[in-house]
Amino acid sequence: MLGLLNRSLLLRAGLAMGLITALALSGMTSAVIVARSTHGEAAAVNQAGSLRMQSYRVAAALEATGNGGTDSYGDLKTLAAEFEQRLRSPRLADVVRTTSRHSIQNAYQLIQDRWQQNILPLLSKHMEGNTDSPAGTPAEDARMAFRSVVDGFVGDIDNLVRLLEEDADSRIHMLGLFQSISLFLTLAVAIATLYLLQVDVLGPLHTLLDATERAGKGDFSARVSLTGADELGRLGRTFNRMAADLSKMYEELENRVAEKTRKLTQRNQSLELLYTATQYLTEAPIAEPTFRNLLSDIGRVVDVDSIALCRKEDDKNCAHIIASNGPVPPMCDTADCARCLGDGRTRQLVVEERDDTSGFLSIRVGDQEGPNGVMLVGVRPGQELETWQIQLLETLGKHIGISLDVSRRVTQHRRLALLEERSVMARELHDSLAQSLTYLKIQAARLSLLARSGEKTSGSIDDALGELKEGLNTAYRQLRELLTTFRLQMDGQGLGPALSKTVDELGAHGNLAIELDNKLEVSPFSVNEEIHVLQLVREALSNAVRHAQATSARVSLGYEDAAVVRVTVEDNGIGIPQKAERSQHYGLAIMQERANSLRGDLRIDRLPQGGTRVCLRFRPKTDQQNNFSAQAETAT
Repeated sequence: MLGLLNRSLLLRAGLAMGLITALALSGMTSAVIVARSTHGEAAAVNQAGSLRMQSYRVAAALEATGNGGTDSYGDLKTLAAEFEQRLRSPRLADVVRTTSRHSIQNAYQLIQDRWQQNILPLLSKHMEGNTDSPAGTPAEDARMAFRSVVDGFVGDIDNLVRLLEEDADSRIHMLGLFQSISLFLTLAVAIATLYLLQVDVLGPLHTLLDATERAGKGDFSARVSLTGADELGRLGRTFNRMAADLSKMYEELENRVAEKTRKLTQRNQSLELLYTATQYLTEAPIAEPTFRNLLSDIGRVVDVDSIALCRKEDDKNCAHIIASNGPVPPMCDTADCARCLGDGRTRQLVVEERDDTSGFLSIRVGDQEGPNGVMLVGVRPGQELETWQIQLLETLGKHIGISLDVSRRVTQHRRLALLEERSVMARELHDSLAQSLTYLKIQAARLSLLARSGEKTSGSIDDALGELKEGLNTAYRQLRELLTTFRLQMDGQGLGPALSKTVDELGAHGNLAIELDNKLEVSPFSVNEEIHVLQLVREALSNAVRHAQATSARVSLGYEDAAVVRVTVEDNGIGIPQKAERSQHYGLAIMQERANSLRGDLRIDRLPQGGTRVCLRFRPKTDQQNNFSAQAETAT
């Protein structure tokens, strides 16, 4: 049992609480028992005390009968019956019967015996004697006898009262003694419990708390000396093991944090390099210094000495160096490009031409459409690139490949744009100025024939000279229009400002009130489409000024449906004739060709109220096509 107490603080605390509880319960139980045992004793004492008074009342009534009071005999009889009733009352008889003190029982029995044997017979004799002879001697003798025994009888009653009081006092004294002993034992157990609490609980807890605070501040070398068999001892041993484990885990965590920090630094450098590469590769145009600076940054981050960037020729298995930040790889001296290009996968190249063990890493440069170059990374002897370095090089190879492909497409687009512009210029010259010059050539030949034939008809010569003059004027006008067209530029403001400028210019020169209604909040056109729309509107307004004799015109742009744009030019002139085409006027034909190049529909109608309506309906290119064209033209 003692060993079990040593192994459990809880059992010790429970034992102390049990003792305190038992002592408290015993004190309360004794109080209840004593209280129950003294129940009715006070009433019994009062009842016994009333017997003394009743005895004196009987004596007083007896004396009254001797003085000749005829009513006293009835009172005496009543008082005697009342005395006997009080003597046998349960308030007194039950207490006497249940008490464990024989002296009280004997005193009560003595009073009963004397009442039955001595007092009651005297009273009966007195009342009988008075019945026969009220003034007879027997009654007087009874009174004298009663006087001689009443004091002893009252003394017996006093003795019973005293015994009852002593019994009650002894019970109360016993209760006080028992309560005092219980209180003393309770205090002793409480003091012992507090002492054990201080020694076995609070002291070890303070030690554990100090060690825990040290561990909370990062000092995992804290240990406790609690190695007992109880709960705190087991807690101390567990804390020591936990502190040792935490010390190991903290050390491992520091190593992991250092490793994570190193990896985060690498990723940060990689992201920085990718951002720098994006800045380099978005410059226009991308030249050899740009690639050289980029390769220098790559070599610094990846920790290599040399990098060479080779660009593959179109549809050929050969390449040439476009930039490098170190010595030229020895493979380039042998012009063995197939060895470097390989199958387009990252691989290690062994340099047989060198004596050391260094080599080169072949990194594919290209996009999803295919490789368009290779990046040769020089590796120092004994150096082995990590996985993140290889992945970074491969990612940069993709970015560089995309940049090279975009550069190639931009160059190709520039060529196509230049050829298209030349084709447009040739078509404009052929359809306007060339036709006018041909007409002039014909008129000149006709005039020459008239001069050779010797005809003297001045009318024919004058007609020919008039037509020649008119043709020269037309050719000059068309030349000026072509020069204006070729000098026309679409600045960054877009189609809306260009239309406003054109409307103001033509309205000022031709005394024409032109209203512009542009419902296209955002221009959905490419630059090429904007130029064609602007030229078509300009040509229609020029016809309204030169031929229609109009005083007002209206230009409107808007959506006919979700994808079709409608451009309308209306004037209040004389209206277009039924046969509007003349041999030396080609404006309508040029407008039709522009509509065809936009893959649209052009209608020129004569309005019922007079005037002409030019209506162009076409579907602009998709946003993706527009964005590509805008990027290419911006790079141009």
